[in-house]
Amino acid sequence: MAGLAEWFGAHPVATGIATLILMLVDWCLTVLQHRERARHSANHYRSYPVDTVEGNPALQKAVKRGRLLEPKHFVVAVLVSALVAATVWWIPVAARPLLLGYVWGLFFIVSTTHLSNLIGYVGSRRGIHGRVWMHQRTGYLVQAGRYVGVTALLGALALCSGSVFVIGAAVAGVTSTARQLVWIRKVPAIPEKDAAPETA
Repeated sequence: MAGLAEWFGAHPVATGIATLILMLVDWCLTVLQHRERARHSANHYRSYPVDTVEGNPALQKAVKRGRLLEPKHFVVAVLVSALVAATVWWIPVAARPLLLGYVWGLFFIVSTTHLSNLIGYVGSRRGIHGRVWMHQRTGYLVQAGRYVGVTALLGALALCSGSVFVIGAAVAGVTSTARQLVWIRKVPAIPEKDAAPETA
């Protein structure tokens, strides 16, 4: 029985639309996470030297605007989705599930992380006290650790199922982990005498 990955592999236009939806869901969850933290959890969770919920430095300012539809992001999402659709049409049929597993895996992994964080922020509206300041380097390492766990799960599922789609998603987990480690290099080092910004 053919799965959805095979069906989408045979329908490039549907693949492009699905990719666009995944990118917009990722963006909306990021913005909702930002809004929730700003309204209810900013007294408990802060990051420094830049206070943000967005890991990608190129998107941090746009996320702070808090718009569910960000024009620049939307244009990029449309272009990426068109590129994915064109690639699916162009590459051999056997490679399509691997490509979809990789591309969609990137968005599945990050969107589930956003959803987890959002639920955590909502849960923090009551019953939590004090403030945690987390350096961005520490945040990237924590996130990389989460992605290592997800990658291990996907790798085990790929081995057990033999699914080319899941193999692609496992590779996306490796890429997601590596991305955090690359972004660390763009953040100033944590000082030897590290102190929270409010006490420094």
